Amino acid sequence: MKNKRIVVLASDCESSKWVYNALKKEFEILQVILETPISKKLLFKNRVKKIGFLKVFGQALFSVIMVPILKLKSKERRLALIKEYNLDNADFNKNEVYNVTSVNDDKCKAAIEKLQPDIILVNGTRIISKKILTCTNAIFVNMHVGITPFYRGSHGGYWAVKNNDILKFGTTIHLIDTGVDTGAIIKQAFILPTNDDNFVSYPILQIGVGIKALTELVPSILNQTYKVHKSDQKGKMYYQPTIWQYFTN
Repeated sequence: MKNKRIVVLASDCESSKWVYNALKKEFEILQVILETPISKKLLFKNRVKKIGFLKVFGQALFSVIMVPILKLKSKERRLALIKEYNLDNADFNKNEVYNVTSVNDDKCKAAIEKLQPDIILVNGTRIISKKILTCTNAIFVNMHVGITPFYRGSHGGYWAVKNNDILKFGTTIHLIDTGVDTGAIIKQAFILPTNDDNFVSYPILQIGVGIKALTELVPSILNQTYKVHKSDQKGKMYYQPTIWQYFTN
């Protein structure tokens, strides 16, 4: 893919490193624009505004109490999946990284306008504003760990299992628009979790099959031979479960 300019827009997290390192093996990355993760205090405040204090408090309890237990329980399974999908957690190449506070600030906008990319691959960032989406002719492509439009938001794999909707366990590669996981779908990759999987290993399965789908798609995206489809279904937004939702489920 010579003369095609690929920019990665990401946060400094494990899943973004997995995606970045997989892409680097196949394609030349022009730049990684890396945003500072949103503070837990601000994240808590924003979520309270959206879904209420009680639910956010329950989510916090789940994160503090249950997630560490689930990580310990599935430690061997997680390591096996990371090895199976060859997920590389190496740091970003410092020479390729450009740090911004937020993907939506003017510094990020200026960087994109200067780079003039053909494609912007997104992973792990906050919701991207219209200001950023319209500052370039490049298309924004996201890998969402959930089957849209049915499982938008967070933890799509977990909610598919919870809803006895296991055939919609997977990952969606889609264009980004001004909505939340509402962009036109390019490809979806499905997989079935096993009885050894749980809340913390579900995303690894989804990222594993998602990375394979994404790397296969990039050439057609760069050559503009890809096809998209838009679902008529409205779908539903999901968030991290509260501790009482988890025990109920």
